[in-house]
Amino acid sequence: MAVAIVTDGDKILIRKMDPEKSPYKQLWALFGGRIQNDGSTMVNSLNKELFDRWNFSVSIEEKLWWDEEIKIDNDGEEKHFVYLDAVCKVNSGKPKPNNVNEILEWVSVSDLKNYDLNPPTRIVFDRLGYL
Repeated sequence: MAVAIVTDGDKILIRKMDPEKSPYKQLWALFGGRIQNDGSTMVNSLNKELFDRWNFSVSIEEKLWWDEEIKIDNDGEEKHFVYLDAVCKVNSGKPKPNNVNEILEWVSVSDLKNYDLNPPTRIVFDRLGYL
């Protein structure tokens, strides 16, 4: 899964996840896109997911690192997730969720500590020195 840390100056775009579609009920998170096994590049797969679900696409500014976790997914099955983290900028569209049960919010880095973040997002923000 490609993970987008979407920035604009000192602000980060995060989302409150739909409790029906997430193993992390009502926690704030970064954006991700499953990498398709159809010959698409990482950024193309990420942008397809971003545009389909949140009405924007990004350009990758900096590739960071990868993380992984094994967890029970929202379908009740244990899965192995690999996250490829990258700092991104919005390059088209306007961030807005298509799912009425999700919320998007631009948050200053200094305020991230006040949000209930999911574990993978917390790991990324800790590494970046944001928390």
